[in-house]
Amino acid sequence: MKGKLISKEQQKVMLIVGVGYILPVLLIYLELVPFSWRFYVLILAAVAILAIARLYRFSALELGFTKQHLGSSLKAIALPTLASALLMFIYYIIQGSRIDNSAYKWTFYLFFVGVSSPVQEFLYRGFLFGIFSRAKLAIWVQILLSTLLYSFVHLIYRDVPTLLFTFIIGMFWGCHYAKYRNLHSIIISHSLLGAIAILVGLV
Repeated sequence: MKGKLISKEQQKVMLIVGVGYILPVLLIYLELVPFSWRFYVLILAAVAILAIARLYRFSALELGFTKQHLGSSLKAIALPTLASALLMFIYYIIQGSRIDNSAYKWTFYLFFVGVSSPVQEFLYRGFLFGIFSRAKLAIWVQILLSTLLYSFVHLIYRDVPTLLFTFIIGMFWGCHYAKYRNLHSIIISHSLLGAIAILVGLV
């Protein structure tokens, strides 16, 4: 009976990942929907996943929205985050912008820090680790799958360096979350590094 329950949970995970995380990206990448609609498609997918999360009845603790381990997680993520930010600035000074993001206004950065980063971390760390844990997937599988899916959503930009960058940073955030299970520290790291990466034209 237990084996059947685990199998059923894993099937649910496959369905959620396929429809909520993979299908929207493929629709945009294959140009079945216009690239200009990407935000609407991804927002619709995010709303659907939020609805699914409510059906799961996750606790705040399961999703990483907790003060537990907050201090230790902030200390652990601070140095790597600051070091990464410094490397991006050094790259910018030496190489200049790789991508022209000058069209983005200050309101975009407010949106990125206040809305986009927290939502992304909920979707790709909090929620995914939650359903992966209930499906009894090994922790290394949870880290790898969440990282691959996080990098995969950036496929729509058709830029290999962006895919590599998001995979590396996604792996770091995944390992950090697996250890501390605190989403607040990763949201801060994501907000800072993502904003800087866009500002200097790295992604």
